[in-house]
Amino acid sequence: MPRAPKAVPQSPAPAAAPAVDVNSEVGHLDRAITTAISTAKSGGLPNGYIVAVLHAHALKQTQLLLG
Repeated sequence: MPRAPKAVPQSPAPAAAPAVDVNSEVGHLDRAITTAISTAKSGGLPNGYIVAVLHAHALKQTQLLLG
């Protein structure tokens, strides 16, 4: 008579991450970026330099996300 396989112990489910209000967080991020750009402009940084810095950060974050 065939035997039934033994039950495999299951690990507990991971704790659920707290809910995030994405719209609110994007709004905070947008305001922070806008404030930083305005401060950089008023400090005399050229627009091209500001764009280059933002572009470099975006590329770096993309590299980190993709591994």
